Amino acid sequence: MLQIGLGTSASPIPHSDQPLLFLNNDGYYWFLHPLFTQLAEQTGQYIDLYGNAYFEGTNISPLQEVLTQARQQVENQPGTWHVSIGFQTHPEYKEVFEEVNRATFLQMLNQWNSLVKLAQQRNHGIVCWGD
Repeated sequence: MLQIGLGTSASPIPHSDQPLLFLNNDGYYWFLHPLFTQLAEQTGQYIDLYGNAYFEGTNISPLQEVLTQARQQVENQPGTWHVSIGFQTHPEYKEVFEEVNRATFLQMLNQWNSLVKLAQQRNHGIVCWGD
């Protein structure tokens, strides 16, 4: 699970007394994954289910751009759609898909945007902590 919230460069864990967003190893995360890869190329910070990323100062703008791109992509999807989340190897090799919901996805992106705005207002960063 990935926790996203407010924090500082001194702490890799989001502040628990502030709003938090959670991403799981599911269709929502994997739909965003190509954008996370693009963001890592720009900032050196990779949003990973099992790693940490930190965005502050000049790194906040690329994060906001990725969230805007994500919103545009999600808005162009049907009410629900299937996203590849990986491959099953046994008993047969096949791609595994999971259904995601556009309204739920947009709500999550709104929450993430609110966290970014709050971080900017409070002079904090955005901490993405994977466990």
